[in-house]
Amino acid sequence: MRQLIFIVLTVLSFSVFGQNYPFAKDFVSGVVVFKDSSQKKGQVKWFPDQNEKLKFRETENGKTIKYPPEEIMGFSADTFKFVSLYNFDVYSENYSLLGKTSHIKHTFGQQVDSGKFNIYLVFITGYNAISSSIQTYPNFLFQKKDNDSSLVAYPFAIRMKDKKFEKAKENLYVFFKDYPDIVQKIKNYKQQDNFFEIISLIKTVNRQ
Repeated sequence: MRQLIFIVLTVLSFSVFGQNYPFAKDFVSGVVVFKDSSQKKGQVKWFPDQNEKLKFRETENGKTIKYPPEEIMGFSADTFKFVSLYNFDVYSENYSLLGKTSHIKHTFGQQVDSGKFNIYLVFITGYNAISSSIQTYPNFLFQKKDNDSSLVAYPFAIRMKDKKFEKAKENLYVFFKDYPDIVQKIKNYKQQDNFFEIISLIKTVNRQ
């Protein structure tokens, strides 16, 4: 029963955040990319969760193989591209309650954009002690393409107190320090504002 409730809540979260992953519930046509850059076409299924493995089969009646993020480079399905991401900190249940980030060893992240800055979206699940429920914590991850492979996270659509909300911005000020327009946009950003305006500004920098 708890697993069923978790699935329902997470699917609802995807709708709220504008995501509609067809492979979350059913096998769909997709491509797996291996570490040697080779690819294999078939059908994929993956429920967006940091602990879930990608399910792959070559045909509808074929044998299902499970791939954890550390074994492949990523996968694609429909218009979505996911890559394997490693060793980064996110804002999830520990931040809302204790003001501490949580470390993620590995998971798949949706590639939102690439260029000077790579942008990814990950969904982290955890237990919300305040509401006594399983909750999905979306995070945007930012990564510089040159000389710096570290990932910097920012919580997306997660309710929190204003002080914690402002504190979460601090790493982004340092990360985008060479781009004052982006920094100013982040400083002015409030919880009720549209974060995708910041994403659009970063995408514009990527096109320059």
